[in-house]
Amino acid sequence: MNKFLKALIATGVGSSLCFSVSAAEMKMLTAWGANHSGTANMAYGYIDLVKEATSGDVTIKPSGPEVVPAGKQLQPISAGVFDLIYTHGLYHTGTTGIGAAIDAVNGDIELRRSSGVWEWVDKHYQETQNLKVLSIPTATTGFRFFLKDEMDADKKLEGKKIRALPSYNKIVGSLGATAVVIPFGELYSAAEKGVIDGLVWPSVGAVGFKFHEVTPYLAEPAFGTVSYLIMMNLDKWNGLDEATRTAMLEAGHKLEQNTVGIFNKLLDEENSAMMDAGAKKTSIGYSLEEANKLFADRAMEVAVEKSGATGEAFRDFVMSKGL
Repeated sequence: MNKFLKALIATGVGSSLCFSVSAAEMKMLTAWGANHSGTANMAYGYIDLVKEATSGDVTIKPSGPEVVPAGKQLQPISAGVFDLIYTHGLYHTGTTGIGAAIDAVNGDIELRRSSGVWEWVDKHYQETQNLKVLSIPTATTGFRFFLKDEMDADKKLEGKKIRALPSYNKIVGSLGATAVVIPFGELYSAAEKGVIDGLVWPSVGAVGFKFHEVTPYLAEPAFGTVSYLIMMNLDKWNGLDEATRTAMLEAGHKLEQNTVGIFNKLLDEENSAMMDAGAKKTSIGYSLEEANKLFADRAMEVAVEKSGATGEAFRDFVMSKGL
């Protein structure tokens, strides 16, 4: 057991490590706080759906990165210190690249399920991380560049420093910029102080962090999909009764179905709010098709780089399904 887990247990946070928690009292870690649109609509949305599906018998208490930093949340869930997690695969590429590669998959929720892609991801996390996938809520609104200055059609982003995680550093590099990694909690100040010239972030969710105040140019087109993960410690999952498991899976499917429409609406609302606050539109100089290909190719490369043969198997499976 590492020092981080020992510290959690010593403070009482990890008291559920013995798996004594009842189905009615679950604890969820979220990679972002309540000011993130994903947390508010996906994590909290799932909590509400589970409560409704179980007639209030199951409640879930969320805790954000103030309890456990986003990039360190997977291991405490795998070990059973907490019950559930709401996260994105880019936050645990050091453990597996499969979660990040889901962003490259066609965003059609039902096709992901009927094709076997959803089941493939679930099996992978069960076998390698001791986690049961409950939902893969996806925002088809994608990622976009937030820039300090308007895009130069000739120079592109030559010489600029852009905060980018592995899945989108290829598109950043293709525009002449250097991709740098900065914790999301430091992004606003980094842009404000000129440490970075922009960032790549989900198109929906930036308004809550006020990125438009320091990177006021919203670059189009947005690209890819943003596929989040809600998962549960597998040992605790196996300890639940069949009715509770069924209710939690049905809630996860319902969340996926709801998310696409909710986020399309949020995109319009958040764009309007940022534009009203002084933000402006610019272009990265790619068509949507070109941007999507650059992004999808890189997302799958990350899967292979981080997960080797398993990443290749996932890439080939997705391609075989035409997704």
